[in-house]
Amino acid sequence: MIQEITDNSEFTQSLVVAGMGLLGVLLGVIISNIITWKLKSKESRLRIKEKIFDRRLKAHEDFLEITKLLRTTVSTHETDGETYFITYPGMLSTKEMFETFLYKFHNAANYNSHWFEEKLRKEIYFTQDYLQNVQLHLNDIPEENCIEYAKILKTDFKELADSLEEKTIDFLMIDIHKINVNSRNRNFQYSLTERKKRLNETQIIKRWNDINLLKK
Repeated sequence: MIQEITDNSEFTQSLVVAGMGLLGVLLGVIISNIITWKLKSKESRLRIKEKIFDRRLKAHEDFLEITKLLRTTVSTHETDGETYFITYPGMLSTKEMFETFLYKFHNAANYNSHWFEEKLRKEIYFTQDYLQNVQLHLNDIPEENCIEYAKILKTDFKELADSLEEKTIDFLMIDIHKINVNSRNRNFQYSLTERKKRLNETQIIKRWNDINLLKK
């Protein structure tokens, strides 16, 4: 009887040891799977973020080409009183050239607006408002007065190009790991007060009377 009890005790102990060993293996497998899943999830999120970053990077790089067009000037081959050549925004050489530029600007801005940072997006919408005013003026200005009109707006175009370029490059300097992929910010424009304030500081408003003299 004593021998039987001893045998049963040893058997029970062996089962407990085997069970604990099996439990340890199972826990090890579960922990290993959890770690692997977390690593794969992290890698997957990073790949998605990288793809989004690539799309946003291309959108910003493409828009830099628009800022270059905006700042491109053409010489009149005349000089002012200080012997500096007089220049003007090239896309305002003719009404057709401006319409072509406007088409490129709208395509680069509107088709990629969801990829842009908030600051750049606001600046783009402000620039669109400004360019719409230019378009309205050109409807009433004869073709032969386009260059004179362009000379008035030269400073405005340079300042718009500088601001757009600065905000575009700001994005290019951001660390990919700091980009917020799921941005909920849908504020696309400056406040009405700020837009009016900035427009009032442009030559298109300050020299309104001079511009009216160029119209039909």
